[in-house]
Amino acid sequence: MTQDRPLLAVQEALKKCFPVMEEQQSLWQSTLRDCQPLLASLSNLAEQLQAAQNLRFEDVPSLRAFPDLKERLRRKQLEAGDTVLDKLGERLAALLKVRDTVSSHVEQVLHIYEQHADTIGIDAVLQASVVSPSVADMLEWLQDIERHYRRSKVPKEKIPPVLNPVGRSGKHPSFATGLGPNFGR
Repeated sequence: MTQDRPLLAVQEALKKCFPVMEEQQSLWQSTLRDCQPLLASLSNLAEQLQAAQNLRFEDVPSLRAFPDLKERLRRKQLEAGDTVLDKLGERLAALLKVRDTVSSHVEQVLHIYEQHADTIGIDAVLQASVVSPSVADMLEWLQDIERHYRRSKVPKEKIPPVLNPVGRSGKHPSFATGLGPNFGR
C-alpha cells in the first residue's frame, strides 16, 4: 500500500490540474473573442485618422469657419485610440495571466512527479486502465498544453511593441506614427 502512495500523489495532482487547464482555456478563448471588436475599432480609427489627414479642411467651404477642427478631430481620434489600446492592454494582461497560470500548474504537477519518479517506477507510469490514461500520457498532455500557451504569440510586454509609446503626442503615440511618416505633420 505504501508503494502506491507516490503514484496516488501524482494522479491526484493530475486530477486537480486538468480542470484548471479547462478553466484557463475557456478564459483564453473568451479573452481572444473580446479582442476582435477592439482590433476592428482600432483599425477603423486608423482609417479615420488617415482620411482626416488626407482631407484639406480649408478646401471645404462649410469647414472654413472652424480653423482648428482638423487638430481637434485628430486629438479626439488619438484619445479614442488610446482608450482602445488601454483596453487591449488589459486583454493582453489577461492572456499573459492565463499563460502564467497554466505554466505554474504544470510545473507543480511535474515537480510532484519528479519527487516520486524513482519510487513509482516506469511500469506504473506507463500503465493505463479502462477508466484512466497512463500517467505518462497525462504528463505529456500537460506539457503540450503548456507549450501551446508559451508558444502563442503573446508579447511579454504590456503593450505590443508595434504600439509602444515613442514620445510624441497622445498616450500611445505610435498609434498615430504607425500611419505613416507624414501623419503628424
